[in-house]
Amino acid sequence: MTRSVTEGVPKRVFLVGFSGSGKSTVGKKLAGLLGWSFVDVDAVIAAKEHRSVPCIFAAGGERYFRRLERQEIERAVRRKGRAIIALGGGAFQSGANRLMIRRAGTVVYLSCSAREIIRRLRKLSNRPMLEGADSRKKRVQELLRNRKPYYSLADMTIRTTGKAPARVVREIRIMLMRCRDAR
Repeated sequence: MTRSVTEGVPKRVFLVGFSGSGKSTVGKKLAGLLGWSFVDVDAVIAAKEHRSVPCIFAAGGERYFRRLERQEIERAVRRKGRAIIALGGGAFQSGANRLMIRRAGTVVYLSCSAREIIRRLRKLSNRPMLEGADSRKKRVQELLRNRKPYYSLADMTIRTTGKAPARVVREIRIMLMRCRDAR
């Protein structure tokens, strides 16, 4: 009897990491490869609010955004079927979110160097936690330092620095298959 590719693999894979680490890009590709659905929590929030994440932050503040984020994570956790779920950069800092996410599936931390993140985000102005920072480099380093202890609580870590998204997808798939085979 042959096992299917996804037999024994968790129904949900949550991608965590800093803005620019590749969660959305990798998540879409991984979901496509596995034939699963893909949820980008920030994109869902923006669509429901009919405005961008920076506009949500500007109008309602971070506390309001985090409340919306938690609601969408709860919806993602309750989804039927298999899904790859990309979380916003700060979502995994919340203890309640971490508990809910870890109970619902496997957490993959997409780790990326501060230098690479700054390079990737250089042309983007839609990152609210970096808005108004006197030095984007300094702000990225500070946020990354504060978030790394939380990111490190993930089930697995994949480095994305200097890697093409397709390579990162292959690495995640291999790690998921190893988890399946270990069961």
